[in-house]
Amino acid sequence: MFNKKLVIALVSFIAVMLTFGAYMLDEAANGKSTTTVLPVISTKLVKIDGMTCESCELALAGAAKKMKGVASITASAKDGNAVVKYDLVKTDIDAVMKEIRKTGYRPISYEDYDEKAVKLASHKPKESNTTMKCGAGKCGGED
Repeated sequence: MFNKKLVIALVSFIAVMLTFGAYMLDEAANGKSTTTVLPVISTKLVKIDGMTCESCELALAGAAKKMKGVASITASAKDGNAVVKYDLVKTDIDAVMKEIRKTGYRPISYEDYDEKAVKLASHKPKESNTTMKCGAGKCGGED
């Protein structure tokens, strides 16, 4: 009638599937997520006023480590901007701008980051129109 090996394989497969299903139901019942949400990284170019030196750049990079959902901030005092990489699942650009403001710098605007366009743009030094000390008084620079 039925092949004995086929029946054993079919019964084994059903047993494994039932065990796995019971395990997943138990995980879900205990409040553990059975799905993984992958990060969705967005990159913006943020114009920032108040940066005047390398210490200012490092201050923003360090602040990024404390910001929820921010992967990195690569700032350029010379260009007056920063490339911000953040997880869209955990935060949004307005929250990032608010956190940058808390560090003492003034984020002016943002746009989608296009690496090719940035490389082609002129790199003229940006003069700050602020009266804050270097790094908003964070790095100990002079006026």
